[in-house]
Amino acid sequence: MDFGIAGVSALVCGASAGIGRACAEALAGEGACVTLVSRSAERVGNAAKAIREITGAPVAGVAADLATAEGPAHAVAAATQAFGAPLIVIANTGGPPVMAAEQATAGDFASAAELLLASLARLVNATLPVMRQAQWGRVIAITSIAARQPQPGLVLSNALRAAVTGYLKSLSNEVAAGGVTFNSVCPGYTHTVRLDQLAGLRAERDGCTVSGVLAEWSRANPVGRLGRPEEVAAAVAFLASRQAGFITGVALPVDGGRCSASL
Repeated sequence: MDFGIAGVSALVCGASAGIGRACAEALAGEGACVTLVSRSAERVGNAAKAIREITGAPVAGVAADLATAEGPAHAVAAATQAFGAPLIVIANTGGPPVMAAEQATAGDFASAAELLLASLARLVNATLPVMRQAQWGRVIAITSIAARQPQPGLVLSNALRAAVTGYLKSLSNEVAAGGVTFNSVCPGYTHTVRLDQLAGLRAERDGCTVSGVLAEWSRANPVGRLGRPEEVAAAVAFLASRQAGFITGVALPVDGGRCSASL
């Protein structure tokens, strides 16, 4: 299937590793002109070079901190300079700190909101006018199954990922007739560096091994294993395609069946 996005400028955040990098490679494989974003100039440069070599597509990298007021605008400006204004935006950041609900302070919530929600709003504000003018665009946020089914010890992610879902749904209701779609993808337990870090914290707390924690999480998925970043990226690439124009306001779990929430 031709996704119809060859030559389209795409901005992929948090793209130096893990799910973000897999999304960048999937879009580049469809011929999109992809700008990768990461806080580290070295890591994002290496990732961009590797994806260019793998796909042969035009790929650039930019260092920007999305949790700052100026970071999203800087990333959009770099993508625009490289390949034209981005019509595909993949919003993806690192997760907030692990903590229980009773530990979280107002400052913790404010920091998590800057990272997960405000960064997305700034990306949308910087790109939506051009998308509406073009009468076509795709905004996809990488969130977590925590947006649909809160996870133990992840109160900041539970709260702010759900806020992202509500924000995107609001946008989908307001802008859908303009040809721009707004969706999120909610990965479950997917084997990334972030998941290994979470497993390490759990192992330290419970006095067990990281491999044991990962095995437990694998068994908890009905498919009996952890997800792979490229499986999440495949769902993102489809939502970014021309064929997905009738899908908007959706929070799509890619979780091996783990999420039991009905909504």
